[in-house]
Amino acid sequence: AVVSTQSGHYAGEFSLIDSSGNTVGAGTQGLLISNGGTVCDDSFTVNSANAICRKMGYFGYTSWTSGSKWGIQSNRDIHLDDVACENGYWSSCKFSTSHNCGHGEDVFLQCEDVGR
Repeated sequence: AVVSTQSGHYAGEFSLIDSSGNTVGAGTQGLLISNGGTVCDDSFTVNSANAICRKMGYFGYTSWTSGSKWGIQSNRDIHLDDVACENGYWSSCKFSTSHNCGHGEDVFLQCEDVGR
């Protein structure tokens, strides 16, 4: 994982997975994973969703939700919380790597196709 020292922003790896743990792409809602763990919905907004989709190389987000939907969630630690972004770009985001969450607050995200 690459960690940026600029403004103390975390530049971790994000991905979206399905209920079997397989990576999904644009147009499919998946469980948001950050460096192997889930992301809590505290402070998460449309800006957070857009910023993370763009960081993964997508045009932006289509939808996001949260909850305890799949059994695989409990097998993972919660790695990010309080992802608050001033706009739809990751450079505007602040976050915490400690959390006060349960898996009922895990973020599910759907991103738009690249360049659409």
